[in-house]
Amino acid sequence: MTSSTPPVEPGLILEKAESMRDFIVDLTLRISRERTVDYFQEDYPNGGPDGMEIPGNESKVTAILGKELDAIGVPYKTYAKVKGRDNLLASVGQGKPGYKKLMVLLHTDVVPAGAPSDWKFSPFEPFEKDGKLYGRGVLDDKGPLVSAFATLKILKEHEDKVPGQFIFGAVADEEVGVGVGLDYLINEAKVIECTDAIIPDIAGEMREINIAEKGRVLLKVRAHGKQAHAMEPSKGINAIYAMGHFLQALEKHELRHEKHPVLGGPTVNTGLIRGGAAPNAVPADCETTLDIRYVPSQTPEGIRDEVQALAEKIQKAGGTPGATFTTEIFQTALPCEVSPEAPIVKMILKHAPDAKITGSGGGTFAKDLVLMGVEAVGWSCGNEETYHQPNEEIEISQLTTYAGRLANLAFELCNMKA
Repeated sequence: MTSSTPPVEPGLILEKAESMRDFIVDLTLRISRERTVDYFQEDYPNGGPDGMEIPGNESKVTAILGKELDAIGVPYKTYAKVKGRDNLLASVGQGKPGYKKLMVLLHTDVVPAGAPSDWKFSPFEPFEKDGKLYGRGVLDDKGPLVSAFATLKILKEHEDKVPGQFIFGAVADEEVGVGVGLDYLINEAKVIECTDAIIPDIAGEMREINIAEKGRVLLKVRAHGKQAHAMEPSKGINAIYAMGHFLQALEKHELRHEKHPVLGGPTVNTGLIRGGAAPNAVPADCETTLDIRYVPSQTPEGIRDEVQALAEKIQKAGGTPGATFTTEIFQTALPCEVSPEAPIVKMILKHAPDAKITGSGGGTFAKDLVLMGVEAVGWSCGNEETYHQPNEEIEISQLTTYAGRLANLAFELCNMKA
């Protein structure tokens, strides 16, 4: 069978997805009530954000999904490197040799809610109103996760018409990446096997196909000074002042790079800063964490050296006399890209003809899959306006439409020879 011969009438599949509205709403709200906030423990020495006892705790979501899968007879397995941080893989289809295997991976962790005063409602008490869902995670990534789960249910009802395989993944640790999520599944559990992949984690209202992602490097920049009593600050060297001079210069500095045709240039964000021991002491140390999204013409080591050189230049030009700087690479992720002519890109364009080719500064599971040789791209529902922001929301119609389109695409792709 070729991709031009759909095994199930596409219009019927779209109607089926629309009829699953109540299921999609209910399951999204249920898993969004579960707090699966991910974070670096060293960034929260006094306890996790949003009442978290451990980072992620994504098993609370996979337990709910497991019960749903048991109810419809879909086989699945869970894999955990760390207790409480399960990854779930489920599949439908006959899995005949020589046919394509489409993997759709979504993440079960969410970012911290941030300041409660910035929210118009309680972030972990999700609700439906006026055709939308509201709450932390409904857009990134629990709503799309349930939409893909609905696709799984549709395919299960017509499994005899799926000679290949549709693989659904609910995976931990995407927002932070400490090695207990997809990295663990690929490199330790060794259970990732597919011919094509879609990562529903870019929003874009199904009108964007993300074929490239910037690299990411987290830098720890530390200013070192000298502690002294606050009554005689001239006897000390204020590391916070030194860091301030550096950050002012960094804001105006453009990192060296060659512009990429899809990704453009790099970005720099000063995300965290800490310094000092007490109000009545001149601070001897100050540390800032830079989140830099870089393009293929750059390297983490080159960026580190350029940032260190900038700090030293500012000091020599009259920053804070006596202060010194060190710059350390804390975490890295490589850039990646898939050809705009890749079969998975063309297949998505068939089912979403108004979509355009894009790139992203954000990192998704697509990166790990591309680097292992899989043609993986981002394509998803929802509007990115509230990504990682307060008052997160998504239109329910986006979720139902995406479930239907993804199901039609999966039926077609999984009937193709690899």
